[in-house]
Amino acid sequence: MLQTKNYWTDYPITYRTEQIETIMGWVTAGESGVVVGGSGTGKSNLAGFLGSRPEAINPFVRDNPDDYLFLHLDINSLPMLTVPFFYRGLVQTLQDASERLGPEVRQAMQQLTAGQMHWNDAFQVLTLLQKAYRLVIHQANKTIIWLLDRFDAACLQLDAQTLSSLRSLRDQFKGRLCYVVFTRHPLARLRNPSEIDEFHEIVAANTCRIGPMVERDALWVTHQMAERLNTTFSQIEIEYLFAVTGGLPAFLKLGCLALAEGAISEEQSRAEWTECLLARPEFKRNCQEIWDDLLPEEEMVLVALVSGADERQVDQDTADYLEQAGLLTRSASEAKLHIFSPIFEQFIRQQRGGAPGMLELHPKTRSVLRDGVPLEIELTPSEDRLLAFFLEHSGELCSKDALVRSVWADDEVYEGVQDDRLAQLIRRLRQKIEPDANKPTYIQTVRGQGYRFVQPE
Repeated sequence: MLQTKNYWTDYPITYRTEQIETIMGWVTAGESGVVVGGSGTGKSNLAGFLGSRPEAINPFVRDNPDDYLFLHLDINSLPMLTVPFFYRGLVQTLQDASERLGPEVRQAMQQLTAGQMHWNDAFQVLTLLQKAYRLVIHQANKTIIWLLDRFDAACLQLDAQTLSSLRSLRDQFKGRLCYVVFTRHPLARLRNPSEIDEFHEIVAANTCRIGPMVERDALWVTHQMAERLNTTFSQIEIEYLFAVTGGLPAFLKLGCLALAEGAISEEQSRAEWTECLLARPEFKRNCQEIWDDLLPEEEMVLVALVSGADERQVDQDTADYLEQAGLLTRSASEAKLHIFSPIFEQFIRQQRGGAPGMLELHPKTRSVLRDGVPLEIELTPSEDRLLAFFLEHSGELCSKDALVRSVWADDEVYEGVQDDRLAQLIRRLRQKIEPDANKPTYIQTVRGQGYRFVQPE
């Protein structure tokens, strides 16, 4: 306990002020919520900081800050993620907190938990939790805020009734018992909300995004890392670190290590820093974790923007989501969206590895998209039908007869469509979609049999 307390004491009281203000907006209204942050964003640091530095809430509460009791439970600290261990974790955290609430509350909590518990008996455990909450809330006059860290696995694995029991207890102490869960993904991506509707309703109503740090916090992390590594960084090096990492905590700390090792220096350009850092396995691994968390449509938007697409050409809802997640940002000097870090931007560029890019037809506009970027071409109705058929049968051998029937009306097919008419249509389509129509990569000829449409891997 002393080590944990000393660790968080080093953090400035202004750490993640923007997110804490949002969270306290829910809590002071008696509501729960979810803090969503991807790999390397430092959401566990925020949970730990809040749990150990309650004075950080002082600017955001009108009443006595001491009336709030933060209870931090890291789901990964449980020996196994089962219902009994989950309940035991809650009870043990309450027991530990009671040690700070005065001798009367401490003694009463000891009496409550003194008997033998059957942790598989949900009714017995919930009754104990109910009594413990009543003790802390009414006798100690505290509002309880659970900080449930790394909650993704719990959302996936705990049965719906267990999660509903959290809602039931909250309803019994409405306004005095709140949950703040910390996850990598929105709850709706982890599990169908209808399966856990009771719990989902109270938590998902409020969402706080945590992403790259603001410059204030990034500077503190940089100075902290320099002190830990027994070195100093020049002003130019600090500016470069913030610029190429975008303020993502994981990137920033790894960048400080690379700088202390001499892998990068202020004599190099920012572009050289980006190339050097991305070549390091730890950066590649972190970039890959971020990438793996994305949905295909999100990957498509990022690739499109990196490829030079105007943001008006990409799906706006997806772009808005990525901006909220901190993966896209809009600088004060520039109105357009860009990737939060040159390192991650370069990683995205490498994903296609020089391949021609994935093709698709927009279902409404019928424009042709390559890696999400609309091509400046317009298809004729016949070309549209032909490409649509190829996309539906990607990788398959398509006979000339099947292609003819997919493009031309029955009466035209009946009258007969010559092979050269199909060949001319394919030639025109190749000229529009192929990077080099003389060396086609999408529409491949299978001599004597037909054609095969191939998307890049």
